[in-house]
Amino acid sequence: MKILVVEDDPLIRLSLRDMLKAWGYACDHAEDGELAWELALQYEYDLILLDLNLPKLDGLSLCRRLRARLERQPLILMLTARDSSFDKVTGLDEGADDYMVKPFDPDVLRARLKALLRRADRPMQLSSHWGPLDLERGGQGAHYGGRPLQFTATEHRILETLLQSGGSTCSKEKILNAAWTLTESPGEESVKTHIKNIRSKLSLVGAPADLIETVYGIGFRLNPDYAT
Repeated sequence: MKILVVEDDPLIRLSLRDMLKAWGYACDHAEDGELAWELALQYEYDLILLDLNLPKLDGLSLCRRLRARLERQPLILMLTARDSSFDKVTGLDEGADDYMVKPFDPDVLRARLKALLRRADRPMQLSSHWGPLDLERGGQGAHYGGRPLQFTATEHRILETLLQSGGSTCSKEKILNAAWTLTESPGEESVKTHIKNIRSKLSLVGAPADLIETVYGIGFRLNPDYAT
């Protein structure tokens, strides 16, 4: 899962980034609405944490623009100091999926994020499956044939990306965008290294060597032969 934090206060912005990273999410951040808009055009985010009092383009205007123009719609959670009923109703009417007021309890924020991401799936899913492979959403755990797997947060996000593609090929660029942040900027060799590590961990619990297939010159996919 990849989240964009849009917050002009540097202390709050970096605190949110660090919390989200600790929770297993990839996280980019923007300090103003215009930069957030440019990032949303270039990259696919699962969810945007959006402040309302932003320079250059305020949060409500950004929300309207996102809802009107983006083909792939991210979830939007407004996280703001505005606490009036009018502000909450306006934010939800303009397209926000949820609304939280600062200061906030980190445990409550984490629960609201997980609830939003679950509701984005229809039917609702707490985990993704590929045959005996079971991956819990949001970096919470993984099993193969009932045997536990220990993946790093990045490895977990790579597997989530492959599972979401349902057997279609994921390009290395798509995996890079989904599993890493802009500031990390790894190369395609990093994708190959992480896929190698994932395969190694899967083999230790009995998964076939070709569960994750290399599509030469393009990227990787989950082998359709093992989908059920």
